[in-house]
Amino acid sequence: MPVIEKSPEQELYDAIFQTCLNLGYRTYDYLPPDGTQYPFVFIGEIFQQDRHTKSGLFGDIQVTIHVYNNYKERRETTTMRDNIKLALYRLKQAGNIYVRLREGTGQILIDDTGTAPKLHGILELDFTYTRR
Repeated sequence: MPVIEKSPEQELYDAIFQTCLNLGYRTYDYLPPDGTQYPFVFIGEIFQQDRHTKSGLFGDIQVTIHVYNNYKERRETTTMRDNIKLALYRLKQAGNIYVRLREGTGQILIDDTGTAPKLHGILELDFTYTRR
């Protein structure tokens, strides 16, 4: 039976998830229901563009990470968002791929869906990866 490798997208996703857990943040791979204790991280959308060469596979991956918190906790929300971004700038390898965070952008929104308003921090991260 052939060994099936993880996709570069999944390798990076797993590393980001573990990074958030290592920072001590409740982290989900889905948006949990109303009533979930704040703050928490939801690793959301991920997009991959790859190119193949004679020597291997390389490309780009964009990831969106969401940080939800009580609407009165702006400082904690921005700190969490920045801690995640800084930790991911330090990330050099994710499973079988080498990665480099090229750019990170963020924003804070007021989310008034649901029973109570909350802060919604968004990180949009652009990685380059190489698989040998």
